Amino acid sequence: MSLSYILIPSHSKIFSILSVLQLTNSAIVSKKYDLIPSPLTGRPQIKPPCCLMVPVLSWSKEKFESSHKEEENGDHISDSPSLTFLSPYVQNNCSLTFCDSGLFVIILFSIFPRKDCIFTIDPSTARDLDDALACRRLTDGTFEVGVHIADVSYFVPEGSSLDKVAAERATSVYLVQKVVPMLPRLLCEELCSLNPMTDKLTFSVIWKLTPEGKILEEWFGRTIIRSCTKLSYDHAQSMIENPTEKIPEEELPPISPEHSIEEVHQAVLNLHSIAKQLRRQRFVDGALRLDQLKLAFTLDHETGLPQGCHIYEYRDSNKLVEEFMLLANMAVAHKIFRTFPEQALLRRHPPPQTKMLSDLVEFCDQMGLPMDVSSAGALNKSLTKTFGDDKYSLARKEVLTNMYSRPMQMALYFCSGMLQDQEQFRHYALNVPLYTHFTSPIRRFADVIVHRLLAAALGYSEQPDVEPDTLQKQADHCNDRRMASKRVQELSIGLFFAVLVKESGPLESEAMVMGVLNQAFDVLVLRFGVQKRIYCNALALRSYSFQKVGKKPELTLVWEPDDLEEEPTQQVITIFSLVDVVLQAEATALKYSAILKRPGLEKKETTFPGLSPGTSGNSSTS
Repeated sequence: MSLSYILIPSHSKIFSILSVLQLTNSAIVSKKYDLIPSPLTGRPQIKPPCCLMVPVLSWSKEKFESSHKEEENGDHISDSPSLTFLSPYVQNNCSLTFCDSGLFVIILFSIFPRKDCIFTIDPSTARDLDDALACRRLTDGTFEVGVHIADVSYFVPEGSSLDKVAAERATSVYLVQKVVPMLPRLLCEELCSLNPMTDKLTFSVIWKLTPEGKILEEWFGRTIIRSCTKLSYDHAQSMIENPTEKIPEEELPPISPEHSIEEVHQAVLNLHSIAKQLRRQRFVDGALRLDQLKLAFTLDHETGLPQGCHIYEYRDSNKLVEEFMLLANMAVAHKIFRTFPEQALLRRHPPPQTKMLSDLVEFCDQMGLPMDVSSAGALNKSLTKTFGDDKYSLARKEVLTNMYSRPMQMALYFCSGMLQDQEQFRHYALNVPLYTHFTSPIRRFADVIVHRLLAAALGYSEQPDVEPDTLQKQADHCNDRRMASKRVQELSIGLFFAVLVKESGPLESEAMVMGVLNQAFDVLVLRFGVQKRIYCNALALRSYSFQKVGKKPELTLVWEPDDLEEEPTQQVITIFSLVDVVLQAEATALKYSAILKRPGLEKKETTFPGLSPGTSGNSSTS
């Protein structure tokens, strides 16, 4: 193919074409390159006209010729002919050129050079890799940090059959043993997934940051990246915990030859350092985090049945990724709201229910635990106080956190044009005025909608032709499906734990009382992080009585003695009481119950790891 001249429509945006991307059956063609400095880094850039030329498999010449707008030197320009494309690197609303050698598609992307150290950090079992990170120290001591998100909207044309199915599903569903994906596996595990050492289409947010995390400059754009490696949270955590030690090559996944282990290690350390500053500042600014314990299982490879379980530990590597995803979500929320104030899909978190919260504060006062709930930040400070200095302090904090989760309302997607008061846009837990979901388009359809809005805001596509009430209906559906997915995930965890109890039980553990009723009480089982209700009529009691001391509930249990000559044993159950429980399978299929052990009986150890100081779970407030 030889082309001496290609007519490119004028474009106001600047595209970073820093290397030649060699696609199958494609070539780079351009007229004069105008080199200008990058607004973020000062690196050379190429100002359009420039193009990627992608061959077309078939096309409608009649429709093409009837809709052409311009003609120059025999080259026709058209906006929307009927086409079937050979390459996936083709936009729906791209510009086209026709010449003697055939019809080609012009697509404009920012191309990141191979020297850019970009990588993913995910759970070790993850296949749908939504996001990648990059961090580069600049000569002035600042950092260029990039968040690169799979450009799913590119592969899911609006209005297509695929789009309709994805919109109906609205979310992937994560069960213990499998994932029910929102998109076909060809998309979510291959074409869209940011698998290493493969060119991928992404939407990127790139910042110039100070070491303290202050944003100096910000850029949004469609990009082509190549991740150099797929790190797990364990890999990243090992790098964080061993900043000066070289990680053995055999302990890490393959890294592309353009990059070294040391380069990736240093990038992780730089990101971790900035993330700590971002996190600290978020909580200084009044954010709230309500951790929920999450149970994880090890499964038998042949049968798929659970062999053991542990409480998922939320570590620095998880926090690193979380901080930059939050930063990207907030940046995109502001961008799409500024551009489309009536059509932005945002996410709000209403304040907690006032009556429940005030009752809880009064209860805590009587328990000797004064709580400040005047704001999200004040509540977070109260919850992060040290509740004693013994090994059960974390358990006491977990019980209190669970109590304060109950008055909290669900975070919701909404259309900005449907709410008149912008104070209602706020996200209570994050304590920010605007927030959205942008970083997980492979598994959340709301993110796909946000990507389309961002594409329109940046001029890659036409302005959205959707009424606010129509967008609100989509938001409501995403809310419903998200809550249903969460409930199914909880049921899946409960089912697998019941199987584990049946196969490996009875299981014994210490537990802490979370709530007291007149004939039962709820406990947090410390070894496994599960919550269970214990009924008095299922225990070998002579009697029991319930009373309230102010707002503080108490159950007094009188145990039948094993020996008739002995006196009955009395046990008082109240909030934060430490008790011993036995989890045992019920006759009913795949159910289990918790039984309170009689005080004074010898404890038996089980082999499963459980709740210990420093262990925490995931937050679901964002």
